[in-house]
Amino acid sequence: MDDRERLIGLGWEQGLILKPVDGPLIENALYPVEDDDLLLIVSQTCDLVQGSFENEPWFEVLCLHSLQRDPNGGYLGGKNSRRIEFNAAILKGRPANWCALPHERHLIDRRLLLEGVEPAGVIDGETLKMILNWLSRRYTRTAFPEAFIQRMDARKRPIGKKFARLNPLVANVFIRLEPFEEIETEHTYTVELMLVMNADDFDDPDKYKLCEAIQNELEKQLDQCDGIEVEEILIGSTADVTIEDLKGYREWDYSYLSFRDPDKAAAPLDINT
Repeated sequence: MDDRERLIGLGWEQGLILKPVDGPLIENALYPVEDDDLLLIVSQTCDLVQGSFENEPWFEVLCLHSLQRDPNGGYLGGKNSRRIEFNAAILKGRPANWCALPHERHLIDRRLLLEGVEPAGVIDGETLKMILNWLSRRYTRTAFPEAFIQRMDARKRPIGKKFARLNPLVANVFIRLEPFEEIETEHTYTVELMLVMNADDFDDPDKYKLCEAIQNELEKQLDQCDGIEVEEILIGSTADVTIEDLKGYREWDYSYLSFRDPDKAAAPLDINT
């Protein structure tokens, strides 16, 4: 039996959980790993069971920390690029609430998978997908022109407060920014926003009315930024917004604004599925 067949036979796959009890499992970590942390395998299954250790010498894990409280709504669903919190029953007798930081990942010698290392558990498929999307968005999220960011800075705090109030209602924020480039101070950025509410919230008259009120307040704050002109702020539903509707828009990771995190938050809509 070759190494690939052995690895497949041992059941190694993306989403399995390791306990960091052995030194070799954490020797390449550039951050503290506590005994009660868990290591989530985020490498693709095909890379885990690759027959050549020369081609794939390592596999990657993400460190999970247990939370002694319920997840904070502002960090649910991968909404904030710098931290994620979630609920998942991974191990019996252990807390079901977890958090992770994107930089707390490291590589482990893949040969250890054939040398007695055993998985301690597995994370459910939906949670795994959410975490992987969150990690990938750290590299693929929109990087806005610095001139636009600087203009937002003047009203960062009040704008952030408006987003904090939207956070429980809005699953995604999309922005159309023209021009999408660095411009001189005498020129103006024009902005269109689309606030996408969860369908049930969108259909709730009270919640829609609240979102509409915050929408108007947000527009007033943005209009006070020198060099930014708001053309329109739309409100849509996850049940109705289409890819066609989003042409010309970019997803806005507004964690830049350091919004205050409410107890509950809408989960982001995954437009890649």
